[in-house]
Amino acid sequence: MKVKTRLSLYCSLIFGIVFAVVSFLIYSLFYKNTEKAIFSDLEKTAYISALFYLEEDELSAKEFYKIRMQFEEIVSDSSYQVYNSENRIIYGIQSFDVPVSILEKTRENGHLSFSTDHFLCYGIFYVDNQGDFVVIAKEDKAVLDGQMNILLWILIPLFIIALTAIVFLSRWVANIAYSPFSEAISEVNNISTNNLDVQIKSPQTNDELQDLIDTFNSLLTKISETVIIQKNFVRYISHEFKTPLASMIGNLDLFSLKDRSPAEYHQLSVKLMQQIFQMEEILDTLIIISDLRKDERKTGETRIDELIWEIINKIKDIHPSSKILVNINIAPEDESLMLVNIDRTQLLIALLNLIENAVKYSQKENIEIDLIKKENILCLSIMDRGIGIPKEQLSYISKPFYRADNTDRIQGNGIGLSLALRIFDKNNINYKIESELNKGTKIMIYFV
Repeated sequence: MKVKTRLSLYCSLIFGIVFAVVSFLIYSLFYKNTEKAIFSDLEKTAYISALFYLEEDELSAKEFYKIRMQFEEIVSDSSYQVYNSENRIIYGIQSFDVPVSILEKTRENGHLSFSTDHFLCYGIFYVDNQGDFVVIAKEDKAVLDGQMNILLWILIPLFIIALTAIVFLSRWVANIAYSPFSEAISEVNNISTNNLDVQIKSPQTNDELQDLIDTFNSLLTKISETVIIQKNFVRYISHEFKTPLASMIGNLDLFSLKDRSPAEYHQLSVKLMQQIFQMEEILDTLIIISDLRKDERKTGETRIDELIWEIINKIKDIHPSSKILVNINIAPEDESLMLVNIDRTQLLIALLNLIENAVKYSQKENIEIDLIKKENILCLSIMDRGIGIPKEQLSYISKPFYRADNTDRIQGNGIGLSLALRIFDKNNINYKIESELNKGTKIMIYFV
């Protein structure tokens, strides 16, 4: 059973119970009040009957005329009985016998309300100069039953109509209340593994549903990022392995041109082993960066200037015509700033990609790398004078495989920059990117 159907059912059930209880209370209160009103009228009837029959000799003609008019207006022949002290009816019709015990109790209490199988009765004990009397006024129960039946026939159809209305209204309200859920379910059903870069529209209801959707969107974003990285893990590997593999192939091709001495073979094998170990480190680092495995390696201090020179040598092998200028403006007493506590391979991958990008997009212009002290922290600046990045596209460059519109003529796949920025984010390294179209790009990296 769907939630909205269950909610509608519960609402209808609760309403039915509440209405039944309220109807019962109304019926009971109406019965008691009507019965009380009848007994009040019977009390008046009894007194008027007593005055009419027993006080004629003591009242003036004018006073007795008023009593007689009230008697004729209110009292019918069958609605009263007057008993003497011997419990015999002296006035009225003997339509039923009042038990002697009731008459005696009326004399004791002065007045008494009671009922029989067919009548509601009220008795008074009336003392007169002619003797002591008990006056009984009665009303057929059919009068009360008729009024109660009228109320019952009002409540029953009202209950049926109201219950039917609440069923339809509760379903209507449930459909309105759960329409955001239906929309969210429809949007979730449209999500596939090929299209995780989506967000469910927030209903802006400031309730638990909005919290749930916002939480789901946050989870969806994380899943999307993870799935994208895992699906394109091979591209990361191919991108990062391209340089060492090209170097290894180049060395082997060069070495195969002629016979070599054992010492040269040994030298080549040592060099190849170093490059293989480097590829193993890169692979291990890429797995960690891709969140496919937790980073359990202990980070050590890495000297930035030495790492930059190593990167420049690698880039020179791939881009011999590159022009990279390095300015180190760190005073000897601040030399300790050059040591940063971060995994060396991760930092190597990040800076290699940034510097290589600067070389590719600089259009053979000089690349400037500056190491400076800024507000007591080490700041690394990489600046090129290349094609730049359109201002409106700067916010997208951190996405994997994204390339700006003006990069069509330059070979690339959009992995290097996003990978470098991901490494910075995972290691809590702050950075700032400034770029102007056709004037160049500047990346500032702050090692706190």
